[in-house]
Amino acid sequence: MQIDPFFQVPQRTMETSSGPVEVPVLYKEGDYSVALFCTRLHRAQALLRNTSLRPAMTFGDYAIVSLVMARFTHCSESGYSIAALAVPVSRCQGFQPVSPWRELFSRPDQRHMGFYLVNCPTDSLRMMHVGRELWGHPKTPAHIDLQLEKSGLLCKVECMETQQPLFEFSGWGPKVWKMRPLGFNMFSILNNQMMRSILETSSPFDVHLPLSFRLKLGAGDHPTTRPMRKLGLDGKRPLAVISTNLFQGRFNEGVVIEELGQEPLVERGRLRNHLRA
Repeated sequence: MQIDPFFQVPQRTMETSSGPVEVPVLYKEGDYSVALFCTRLHRAQALLRNTSLRPAMTFGDYAIVSLVMARFTHCSESGYSIAALAVPVSRCQGFQPVSPWRELFSRPDQRHMGFYLVNCPTDSLRMMHVGRELWGHPKTPAHIDLQLEKSGLLCKVECMETQQPLFEFSGWGPKVWKMRPLGFNMFSILNNQMMRSILETSSPFDVHLPLSFRLKLGAGDHPTTRPMRKLGLDGKRPLAVISTNLFQGRFNEGVVIEELGQEPLVERGRLRNHLRA
């Protein structure tokens, strides 16, 4: 039997209210897609208030936000799906990347920019608790129907408690380019501490020409769609869509990188002068 060396890594058991979990979580098969949207910079900044983070991928008065949709069919946990709103960010203190856009194509463990989940609906109650307790991810229960076939994508999300339709992302666009495996550096907040964790991937992504993709929010007010509406994403078309039907990944344990509410030990200006010296 052939064993993929990508998954031959040490794991350790971590306890949660939903039982023990082996970390890193290993994703061996699945569908994964990311849609990138343009929004006003001040709207993205408002979502990050009190987080010690700021939008990283910006141009002028605009910023990039993303919708991450995934269905993990075979992993070290039981299969589940997510549909998360994430903002590319960098930390307000510490080293600042010269070009977050260029950093996106470097190794995730060498990046200073990352992604911050504003919300993360999931259809697994177990993984909802695991995500909240181990990484501080704002996961909520939802029914998620994700269909990724050839050049088309359909993702429907509804509230698990009320059956209220939350949002739908759908459309079609030809694949025009293939990207090498793209890992993700993740920031999250747990117990008033800034956490950094890495999702390593081994599968290439297809880049779609976003001809007819569009995000439509459900009627009514809901905590999941509220930040999307504030960003002006209702009815919005994405700038780009990337996807893969062959997703493989390892989501590693997070590490504490900052105690929130504390002043930096060295002022940013003095730190810059020290580094220059």
